[in-house]
Amino acid sequence: MKVLILGAGYGTRLQRDLHASPDYKHLLGVPKALLPLGGRDALITHWLELFRSHNINDVYVVTNAATYEAFAAWAERNNVPSQNIVSDGTLTNETRLGAVPDIAFGIHHFGLENEDVLVIGGDTLFLNDFKLKDLLENVSSGSCLVTTYRVPDNQVHKFGIVETDADGVMKSFLEKPYPPDTESRLACPCFYLFDRQALPLLDAFVDEMKDQPKETFDATGKFLAYLYPRFKVVTYPISGRIDVGGLESYIEANEYLA
Repeated sequence: MKVLILGAGYGTRLQRDLHASPDYKHLLGVPKALLPLGGRDALITHWLELFRSHNINDVYVVTNAATYEAFAAWAERNNVPSQNIVSDGTLTNETRLGAVPDIAFGIHHFGLENEDVLVIGGDTLFLNDFKLKDLLENVSSGSCLVTTYRVPDNQVHKFGIVETDADGVMKSFLEKPYPPDTESRLACPCFYLFDRQALPLLDAFVDEMKDQPKETFDATGKFLAYLYPRFKVVTYPISGRIDVGGLESYIEANEYLA
């Protein structure tokens, strides 16, 4: 299994918050994936240490041209090969490729087309009770795996929501639905294990969306909605996640992990 971390976003909301906060202006320009967090030099260092503790050493990062040097410095500090970091070539939020095209770009750049690939959003961590070993024991060939956790009714409209059958197999994906539109309360963070046999569908999706507005393919959940009718997607429950969106959530995450 190979790990691909998405770090090409521009964190526009967080940067606005930092501009308005005199106590945190030293973090201006730092991408969310590289924010110091809970005693580690960067959010994604938590993931790196977890994978290494399970003998998973092939960790790759897709970033953008504006923050590539910062990721390269992180890689050097953490003994990650420099060739495991790649820029998607964009310089602004307006010209960003989008999360799903970045996944496809990273898979092809790093030559992962024939590998099972775990994709993780660079602004996401799981709560401390998450057990990677347990998740890996639920992986089976011929199916993709995504994580889910329960959210309250008043939060449903903020997340991609998964509906499953009695066996936990995805049967629907709804992007930020209103609570009355679904009985499910299962949010689905960007932590997707793609079976190698499913990867051609990623290319097919990107190709179909290339002439569409960016909002039709940017969010990773858009690909899940395309994927589940064509390839089996099973779910694995977790207790919750840490999502660094703005300054308030960053402060909460830092306190929790510390």
